[in-house]
Amino acid sequence: MSNTKFSESCYLCNSDSNYIKTDNEKRRHYLCSNESCGEYEISLSAMEHLIDNNDFKSQLLPLAKRCKGTDGLLQISVRGTAIEAKVRPRSEV
Repeated sequence: MSNTKFSESCYLCNSDSNYIKTDNEKRRHYLCSNESCGEYEISLSAMEHLIDNNDFKSQLLPLAKRCKGTDGLLQISVRGTAIEAKVRPRSEV
């Protein structure tokens, strides 16, 4: 995992956020400043699948918020042709 922080709009809500690249730069671990959003890790392939799906992104916000400051981390990825979002303990990440 790279320790270099990048500043960019949150992928889920477009607020100010920081992210680091993980999994050999195939994923991004976001920490969003918006109180309605939170912390999550998203694969680049999931980002491509969700690029125009704002409804699904807004459904992920409460999950990301719930993970902020906890032992859980929302992971968003692609499994087959579907988007998969699940909260996993950080110790497993």
